[in-house]
Amino acid sequence: MSSPAYLSLVLTGRNDDYGGPFVPRFFRVLAFNLQELTARQIPVEVRLVEWSPTPGRPLLAERLLETLPSRWHDLVTTYVVDPQYQEVLSLNPRLRYLEFFAKNVGVRRSTGRFILTTNTDTLLSQRLLDLLAKDKLVPGRVYRANRIDLKLGLDDSGLTHTILDNPENHVPRRPIRPPLYAGAAGDFLLSDSDTFQTLRGFNEVYRLARLGIDHNFLVKARSSSVPIEDIGAPVYHISHTTSFQVARNIASPDEATALWGKRDWNQHEVIYHNPENWGLADAPELPLNDRTIRLRFDWRAVPPLTELRRIVRSGATTPAQADAR
Repeated sequence: MSSPAYLSLVLTGRNDDYGGPFVPRFFRVLAFNLQELTARQIPVEVRLVEWSPTPGRPLLAERLLETLPSRWHDLVTTYVVDPQYQEVLSLNPRLRYLEFFAKNVGVRRSTGRFILTTNTDTLLSQRLLDLLAKDKLVPGRVYRANRIDLKLGLDDSGLTHTILDNPENHVPRRPIRPPLYAGAAGDFLLSDSDTFQTLRGFNEVYRLARLGIDHNFLVKARSSSVPIEDIGAPVYHISHTTSFQVARNIASPDEATALWGKRDWNQHEVIYHNPENWGLADAPELPLNDRTIRLRFDWRAVPPLTELRRIVRSGATTPAQADAR
């Protein structure tokens, strides 16, 4: 695995068991995916972004290196993001986790030819792994995958492809469809590094929600003439009590706001344009050890909410005319 990474896995998490018993589930899923990827000799790296860690608790980075087999330690780099970024970036005081800001941190610092932004409860299917091993991904497009939810309460301590592929363990959901192939996009968005850089990652302008930011990325890609395709193989999602599909019908309004933020925003229509320093590109980096880097707070890394040069005067009929004014 010493060759340059073919695939960068971008994951985010926190050290406070946000979303329930997070850590054991995350470690089991990561070990499963790394075992399957390395068994197929797919050069892979993991960019874990530990967002706004709670002071006084062990870092995820520390616990991960204690748990993960040593043969995979060199594949994982963790970026620990200063909690002050959450405080100054969020425009919703109840929303505790800017998930897609965190993913942008990982995307910005990935070195793989292709980058997969996914979640810590998402397992790669056997068919998908075999597709990745064939090295036939095409740059310049965004790949999506159907997500299959596993039944709530299914024992995830010894998952195998036989268990994952068994329809009796699945919860039916609508398959993704063109043109956006939307639906649970946060679990699987795969593209080459150049395309992610061109699109400048996920929306950093709208900061009232984490729900729908993944869908909005697909809108941005389509508006930029980037083809979106179904990769043709699924991923599996371990259901838990705080996942959106389960909790949306039982969470109180306050709980829903804390988990997902404002749900009824114009994610299907808004086209964003992040600044050049998206992904906290200007955040000072402090190495804590060979595999862990702290992103220290600096106001210069915080993107502006507005840019006056992007205001369009009434009467402009084309983008060129708007820029000229």
